[in-house]
This record gives sequence, structure tokens and C-alpha cells, in this order.
Amino acid sequence: MSLLSLCLRATRLFCDVYNPQSKTYCKRLQVLCPEHSRDPKVPADEVCGCPLVKDVFEPTGEFCRVSKRKCNKHYCWEKLRRAEVDLERVRVWYKLDELFEQERNLRTAMTNRAGLLALMLHQTIQHDPITTDLRSAKDR
Repeated sequence: MSLLSLCLRATRLFCDVYNPQSKTYCKRLQVLCPEHSRDPKVPADEVCGCPLVKDVFEPTGEFCRVSKRKCNKHYCWEKLRRAEVDLERVRVWYKLDELFEQERNLRTAMTNRAGLLALMLHQTIQHDPITTDLRSAKDR
């Protein structure tokens, strides 16, 4: 089991509900799965609280003060923000898993580089049939 699967399982980013008819697991982000998770009922006095922005990406430091039940402009903004965060976490875990795999391959290559097995399997080809001693003149 890879590091990625362990980390994703511990935090439960995916829905993972088993469907016996299709014999598959639901692999949607848990936050966005409409089939297997319910949105909590919103109390009447709860405020929207969505961070307000100007020019699309520039935060103003203010928040929407409209009742959550009446605010249609920021409908489900918390769920979408959580999905963005979870998706970024998945991307980071995949990158981390890829880097661990590269590190493992490098360590394997380094341990195999100067081992006895590599020396014994190494073949030296004698290109000059007259010379029988392959050592340099300095080593003789």
C-alpha cells in the first residue's frame, strides 16, 4: 500500500461507499458527493459569511452578512471552498507519492552501483588480441 493511499484513507477525502450492484466504490470527493452525504440543515439565524472580493480575485476583508437561507449569490460557497482545498490536498499527495517513488529508485540505483554483484557481472572486452594483461603499465 502506497503512502498516498494511507494518507488519503486517514483523512477521508473520498466518499468510498461500496455499491454492491456495480461492485465499485464511489470515488467522488466526500464533500461533493450528493448521493452519500447530506448537507446539514441551516439554522434560521446563520449568516452566509462568504469572503467578499472585488475585481474577481482581490479580497476586501469583509464578509457577506445576509442570512444563509436568503443568500442566493453565495449558495454552497463553503462546500465549494472545501472541495478546492481537498482537491489541492489530493494533488499534493500525488506529487509527494511521485517524489517518494523517485527517491526509492535513486536509493536502489545507489546501492546497486558499486556492489559486488555489479563488479562480478561487469564484462571487460579485450579489443587487442595481442595484449593479455589488461592492467595499465603503472599498475604492473
